[in-house]
Amino acid sequence: MTSLSKMMKAKDVAEWLGVSESAIYKWVGDGDFPKPYKLGNADAQRSASRWNRDEIEAWLEKRRSGEAS
Repeated sequence: MTSLSKMMKAKDVAEWLGVSESAIYKWVGDGDFPKPYKLGNADAQRSASRWNRDEIEAWLEKRRSGEAS
């Protein structure tokens, strides 16, 4: 199970990677970045997107080793 302490907001992910929040969402839409977990109501009126830090670290490692996402 994913620990909530390892869940990150788009702002935090963007700051960590040195990119904009819109870049994060573009990468997700292009299938080039881990998808966020949606928290909250299923109707999306009160939901939040969070990324798992471990999944981002694995993505970074793949990029470092020259593998495609």
